[in-house]
Amino acid sequence: MLRLKFRVVLFGLLLLSRCFAQNSTAASTSDSTPQPYVLALELLSDARGVDFSTYLENLKQDVKKNWVSLIKESERMKKGKLAIQFAITKDGAVAGMKLIVASGDVALDRAAWGGITASNPFPPLPSDFGGQYLALRSRFFYNPDKSELETPSP
Repeated sequence: MLRLKFRVVLFGLLLLSRCFAQNSTAASTSDSTPQPYVLALELLSDARGVDFSTYLENLKQDVKKNWVSLIKESERMKKGKLAIQFAITKDGAVAGMKLIVASGDVALDRAAWGGITASNPFPPLPSDFGGQYLALRSRFFYNPDKSELETPSP
């Protein structure tokens, strides 16, 4: 039950941070166009009392930068969503990557997969974390509708 509450809180924080990011972007550009590429992270491991918010935000920025750079020009207008699960070991290495929800478009799946592998290794996990690894689910959205971002999918 505690794990479920943590996931709900983490997802809420991610949505809240996305709202702040969109508001600051809208304020600076006076443009309310939606983001074409959205990455959401879900912590699947027990955090064991460690605050991973900064670690996960940095990880998200690195993966998104690498992911977006791998999207070919011919793929940039496509719509799709996919999910990849993976673990980060204590030393920051990626392990056990699995495509758990495919987009239906291999090019979109490859770019997202490459966003993670190009970021490997990540910084080591915080030293006060007692676990052996951190399990994550990453959801990649290409040109999402607002409704797709409001409802979590597997």
